[in-house]
Amino acid sequence: EVDGMCDDKPIHLNGISRETFELFLEFTFGRYVDILCFYIDELSKFLRFCDMYQCSHARKFVISRISSARYHFHPAKLINLAIKYHVRSIFPYAFQQLAETPITELTHAHRELMGDEVFLNVVYVQAALDSHRWIVAAEEPKILMHSNECQDPTGCNEDWHAIWWNGMGRFLLDGRNPQPY
Repeated sequence: EVDGMCDDKPIHLNGISRETFELFLEFTFGRYVDILCFYIDELSKFLRFCDMYQCSHARKFVISRISSARYHFHPAKLINLAIKYHVRSIFPYAFQQLAETPITELTHAHRELMGDEVFLNVVYVQAALDSHRWIVAAEEPKILMHSNECQDPTGCNEDWHAIWWNGMGRFLLDGRNPQPY
């Protein structure tokens, strides 16, 4: 008897869990697969399976489902999938989410998932965005042209500076209420 012809002689796929293979069968034979029911680790194993057995149609399906439900997964895990399985489509979203996440909220496990190079770039991007925000807060937009009815352009500029600094400038620099980039 050939492997797989009966339950007594199963097909052994080393490194592939039963759940991963069942997920593949469910997709292949047209049964609806709800990606949200699976943890990111199972989806990672499924992508590995698709790569090992060159199942590009299943791979595209899983990637599209992950992309449509990307807000359900931590961005560090999405970065890990994007790098490990060369999925460029989910990288920009995940990186942007990481850039908007306070660095103190990223754990050591998150750092390991995304790797040192990505983590370092997230830190650089956050530093650059913080610097830009500080510059915007401190230097109000200049008034290029005053109204014909403005009788004191110098006083108008001084008032605008005070309004900017006491309003928007302080709002952008408020550490108790950090603003997104």
